[in-house]
Amino acid sequence: MRLVRFFAGKVCWGHLILGLFALTVLLTSIFNAATTRANSDDEILPAVHIVSTNDLRAEGKLSQQTQKPILILFSMEGCAYCEFVEEEHLKPMLRNQDYLDKVIIRRVMTDDYDDVIDFDGTKISSLDFSARYGAYVTPTVVFLNHEGVELSPRLLGVRNTEFYGGDLDEGLAISLRKIRQQLAANQVQ
Repeated sequence: MRLVRFFAGKVCWGHLILGLFALTVLLTSIFNAATTRANSDDEILPAVHIVSTNDLRAEGKLSQQTQKPILILFSMEGCAYCEFVEEEHLKPMLRNQDYLDKVIIRRVMTDDYDDVIDFDGTKISSLDFSARYGAYVTPTVVFLNHEGVELSPRLLGVRNTEFYGGDLDEGLAISLRKIRQQLAANQVQ
């Protein structure tokens, strides 16, 4: 009570309220500037899209020419985890030249009932193609060589969002190692 009487005589309440208002305005402008800066960083990123493919023979030829594995995302419309894999992992990989130098990234829609051209040139339904690689859930990611042979363990679904990027990198590293081994073996022969 003594403290209130002390301040009542010493403080001009008008100045105190004005000071608190000024502090509120200052903090609000700092917060808005930080939010605007964060949003503008998102707008600077170049737009990229994941190529949906129905011609695996062409992708196989590209893989053989460039000596890169093919990463195929089996996806469906409306799949939230598919969107997570695309937006948080595959699109950033497409924006990074280091990844573009190492891997071909493609998507096959499992709910698209069109036929796809298989690695050997025959037509196959997208469902049969997905089933061959065990893509019974979406998203499923596989790493393939130019003949459609799996190079590393497939990623079925998203078990942990925090470690998914590491799982992708590990699959890519294993795939690159196997392709280099295949190339070395072919050179010896």
